[in-house]
Amino acid sequence: MLSSAGLAAAHRALTSSGAAAPWQQFSGLATRALVLRLAAPSVRSISFSASLRSPAAAKSTTTTTTTKKTTTKPKSSSTTKKSSTTKKAAKPKAKKPAKKAVKKKAATKKPKAAKKKVLTDEQKERLEIRKLKQMALLKGPSYLPETAWAVYMVDNLRGATGGDALGDKVKALATSFRNLPDSEKERLTAIGNSNRIANQEAKKKWIESFPPEVIYTANLARRRLARKTDKSKLYLLHDERLPHRGGSGFTLYIKEKFSQSGADTATDAMRTMSERWRSLSPDEKAPYVEEATEQNKVNGEQVKELRKKGELYWKEKLASPSPA
Repeated sequence: MLSSAGLAAAHRALTSSGAAAPWQQFSGLATRALVLRLAAPSVRSISFSASLRSPAAAKSTTTTTTTKKTTTKPKSSSTTKKSSTTKKAAKPKAKKPAKKAVKKKAATKKPKAAKKKVLTDEQKERLEIRKLKQMALLKGPSYLPETAWAVYMVDNLRGATGGDALGDKVKALATSFRNLPDSEKERLTAIGNSNRIANQEAKKKWIESFPPEVIYTANLARRRLARKTDKSKLYLLHDERLPHRGGSGFTLYIKEKFSQSGADTATDAMRTMSERWRSLSPDEKAPYVEEATEQNKVNGEQVKELRKKGELYWKEKLASPSPA
């Protein structure tokens, strides 16, 4: 049995200000129950239920439970090392400084070879004619009028314009020229003759301004142009520097004996010389034939040299760009 002092201590413990609020509601009832139990002779011990334990015990129990829930097992040192190693391995590696890009030299592109245009036969013919016109030296010096009519017309048509009015004026000039006195016509004729001599000198000077091989190839080009354009008239450039054709023994005989024919006309002279040549024996013809053969041989070598030089001249001339 408890003494009165024990009862008082139990009462104080239950009614103390440190107890939890729920227990205060039952403080009076618990005290009475304890007193009754202590007073009863059959009750030897006192047992408190978990709900009636001291606030301090309940608090410690709650704290322990909470501590158990919140407390986690400490990781082992190996795990810690692994995690630290993993963390260290997970760190990104320091980036190496980027190398400066070296500019590559731009490769020089080789120009593509232009495809050669395939020309038609007509286009080739036009190009050939154009080339021949350049080689033929068709643009010579300007010439003065050489006849009385040409001199009269040039003097009276200066400043005139083209068209129908020009045609009418030429017709009127032709009528007036026929009605000119003989003295005036003689004066115009003399002017024309003087102009012819001046033209010959100008033409010779112009021809000699070119090398002889150029004049030779110009005559060849003029012959080819006449064939290609179907021209009946052919005008060749006369140059004393070019080798002359030796011809045959008959031509040499004609040159030597022409003045001895005694004929009145050139036609009669040629007929007479032909009859004489046919009447000669082979021994009499032999000197003329041999001389003609030798001249042709020399002339052939000179012609080959001129042709070679002329082709080289025009090859360089046509390849160089024309002056602006």
